[in-house]
Amino acid sequence: MRIIKNLKNFLLDQDYYIDIFNNCIHVYYYEELITLTDTLIELKLKEFNLIIEGNNMTISNMDNHEILIKGIINSMRFIR
Repeated sequence: MRIIKNLKNFLLDQDYYIDIFNNCIHVYYYEELITLTDTLIELKLKEFNLIIEGNNMTISNMDNHEILIKGIINSMRFIR
């Protein structure tokens, strides 16, 4: 099922895509990693910043415009 979502996203050329799993967030098409601590991660996307707050957060995988964040995620918010 996840492969189908990823293919739709690629074919539709969306500005961003965020997958939320158990203790994990996968963000596609972020522009910049602004803040990185074990309790706060801030990403710049095309039209807003994504603030992720939690505990023991780490970057499990990172590519040019794709990032996988693992840890205990308490909140997530968007700021324009």
